Amino acid sequence: MPLVLPTKLRKFRRKSLIGQIVVTLLGLELLFMSSFISLTLPTATSSNLSNYFHNRAIVVLSHLPDSWREELTEKYPNLAEPRKDVSYSLYCPQCPVAIFAGYMLGPLLGLIAASMFFALGMVGPLFGLYLFAGGGGLGYYGQPGCGYLIGMVAASWVAGRVTAPDRTSIRQLLAIVAGLGAVHVTGLTYLTALFALRGALPVAGTEPDWHDWIAEQVRNLSVYPLPYDALFSLLLVGLGFPFRWLVNTLTAPDIALKAKVQPRLEDI
Repeated sequence: MPLVLPTKLRKFRRKSLIGQIVVTLLGLELLFMSSFISLTLPTATSSNLSNYFHNRAIVVLSHLPDSWREELTEKYPNLAEPRKDVSYSLYCPQCPVAIFAGYMLGPLLGLIAASMFFALGMVGPLFGLYLFAGGGGLGYYGQPGCGYLIGMVAASWVAGRVTAPDRTSIRQLLAIVAGLGAVHVTGLTYLTALFALRGALPVAGTEPDWHDWIAEQVRNLSVYPLPYDALFSLLLVGLGFPFRWLVNTLTAPDIALKAKVQPRLEDI
């Protein structure tokens, strides 16, 4: 009887082209929807957030029984202070959605979805298609936020690449940090380079009028949104495993059976 060698354990996944197209378009739709979501949130500065939570605590305190209210007010005298002024700003969750798309779709499909979103946003207005909240178009490259949109393309790839091997908590956190870094570093670099190319850098003996403009853009596009970007990225990635499993099921429905049991010695 000839010698039968054990077969090597192998596992392969056959990719579904239709499934890949469907989930990529889904990621594109999520990015499109995120650009038109505007949340009114407290401006993310330490003093403003402190005032906001102080006002919330006063509201909660007003619904408690009198005895509890007196006890808490005595223990925390600052609760007896009147409400404080709170400033609000609009927040658009594009950055967290870009990170979520990369985590959900993987590095390649996430990159394709984010690249399609950016490309369609730039050329779409020529055909009556507006994907950017600011309108988009070929002239959008001159807008301060254009670099952040380019950074979202990088963030989708980075988030998918970091979490591609497995879905551990460490990799999820690294994906969020790397994705946020990709968006904001790219955005700030583009913002500075754009203004420099426009000839707005200071000349010897002149006032640096560009300084206030850049400072304002940095506050509005990075400093204020960054805490909310981190918060919503944590929420989306933390809740995203079922969607990731669904994407894997749609894009690779055929998983080969594991190798058969090795033959017994008496069968050799």
